[in-house]
Amino acid sequence: MDDKPRILAAVKEAWGERVTTIFPRQGQYAHDAKAYRPADLTVERIGDLLTHDLPALLSSEVTR
Repeated sequence: MDDKPRILAAVKEAWGERVTTIFPRQGQYAHDAKAYRPADLTVERIGDLLTHDLPALLSSEVTR
C-alpha cells in the first residue's frame, strides 16, 4: 500500500501477480493515478482499511 501511484506501478511491474497493490486516494498524489498503471485496489483513505478485512476489500467491486 502506498499513496504514490508511481511506486505502486513499479512494485506491480517487478512482482506481477504475486503482489496486491492498494492505493489510498488521498493527499497530494491523489490525482496522479491517471498517469500510471491502476492499483489492484483503491480506497478513499487509509482509515477505510480499518473497518474491512483484506478478503472483503479484494472481493468488493465498489472499491476497484
